[in-house]
Amino acid sequence: MRIANSNFETARKPFRNKEQTVWVQLTPISANAKTGPIPVSTTEEKSCPTTCPLMGTNCYARLGPLGLHWRKVSKGKRGSNWDQFCDRVGRFPKGQLWRHNQAGDLPGHKNRLNQTKCLQLANANKDRRGFTYTHYRPTKYNLPILARMNQEGFTVNLSADNLTQADAYATLGLPTVVILPMDSVAPIRTPEGRTVVICPAQTQDNVSCSTCQLCQVSKRKSIVGFLAHGSVAKRLSRILEEE
Repeated sequence: MRIANSNFETARKPFRNKEQTVWVQLTPISANAKTGPIPVSTTEEKSCPTTCPLMGTNCYARLGPLGLHWRKVSKGKRGSNWDQFCDRVGRFPKGQLWRHNQAGDLPGHKNRLNQTKCLQLANANKDRRGFTYTHYRPTKYNLPILARMNQEGFTVNLSADNLTQADAYATLGLPTVVILPMDSVAPIRTPEGRTVVICPAQTQDNVSCSTCQLCQVSKRKSIVGFLAHGSVAKRLSRILEEE
């Protein structure tokens, strides 16, 4: 993965006070072939909920060039505070497709989303086409926030860890994605018969987020599946197959 250093924001003051608890970096034009040349963001590591099963050694985002970049964002050496980030999102051209969080998650604390900051982002995205993924569980507290963000036009995909959980999430009426063992092949269906489409950027040449755009479609019927990949693919596949 190649990341264009010229697109990095460098924080003048890494220190964050109580009003600036979320540190995020925006790359205006991604050099990642999988996303394509669209804006992408990276949020500090502490944004990830402890419910994410990929935390630690199974997290692909902690490795390689992305991992180096993510650590610098997490230390406040790159990026800006949440208000500044949302301001930049609000200045995207109308209709702009962009991906929030190539690493990191939505603002929250102790597995509870920060409603104010989440809705701030959804509002900044108005008339734009942002999308992201979250490992925050759709609890009684979190679900209304996630639903509201999708209703406002910012697509938040619920990240399921297996096909059974994907079924449970899909019944909530929100877009759902699921991680799959690396050797999975189509056709794939959940236990309840829902269609799982393997990410086209993983199976087809010359396809990226910028050209596919499936994950941005909040009202889609299909579940998007992501094959375990990177240096953790074999270990993660074994875990998924055991589950």
